[in-house]
Amino acid sequence: MNRPQLSKINSWANYETRILKVLILALNILRSQESDLTKENEDKLNYKFYFCMLEAVRKLGGENSGINSPPVYECTNQPLEDEIHLDIARKKRPDFQWGYIDHAEPDPKKSAKHYYVECKRLGTPIRSDWVFNINYISNGVLRFLKRKWNYGRASSSGAMIGYIQSMEAKDILTEVNEEACNSNISEIELSHEDWRKNGVSRLDHEFERPNVLPSPFKLRHFWLDLR
Repeated sequence: MNRPQLSKINSWANYETRILKVLILALNILRSQESDLTKENEDKLNYKFYFCMLEAVRKLGGENSGINSPPVYECTNQPLEDEIHLDIARKKRPDFQWGYIDHAEPDPKKSAKHYYVECKRLGTPIRSDWVFNINYISNGVLRFLKRKWNYGRASSSGAMIGYIQSMEAKDILTEVNEEACNSNISEIELSHEDWRKNGVSRLDHEFERPNVLPSPFKLRHFWLDLR
C-alpha cells in the first residue's frame, strides 16, 4: 500500500480535526468532575482543563491520536520571521497553543504552526466591570482580530471555549451577538446539532481580519454547560 503524501498528513485541516476532537472530549471530562465548577474562576477552570486535554489525548489513542505535543499553557505568542522583535503582540499570552512542525512547508522558517485556544466564562455577570457575555467578544474574539493581540496569526482557524456558569445558552448567544454587532463583526451561529444541555455545544464563526493575516478566519466555539 502506498503511503499518503506528507502534505496531506500534515495539512492544517487534518491537524485541526485532531485538536477539536481533543477539545470536545476534554471538556466532557472536565464536566464529569464532582466539584461545582460554576464557582470556579477562569484561571482555575483553565488549569483543570489543561490536564483534561492530556487525558483526552490518551483516551483518543495516545500515539495514534495524531497529537504528538502537549498544549502550551499561557505562553507568549511565538515569533514569526520578519516581524518586529518584541513587538507588543509578541508579549501577549493566549490561554493555550497547540504547535507542530509542518514538514511539508517549503520554507523551514515558517514550518512551526500553532493552533490558538482562548477561554472565557459565560452567563450572568458577578461584577459590574466584568460582564461575561460582553467580555467574551471584547476580550476574547477580538483578540483574533486586533493587531495588538495577533491571536491566530499565520493560521486560518482557531477556537474559543465558553464556560457556561449560569443563564440559558440561547440567551447568552443573544447577548454575545449583540456585542459582536457593536464590534462590527459577524454573528456566531449555533451548529446544526442544537444546544447540548449539560454537555458541549458547538458554534461557528467566520470573519474578515485585514490587520491579522490570513483572512478570512474561522473561529470554532465550544460552550460547556457547567450548570
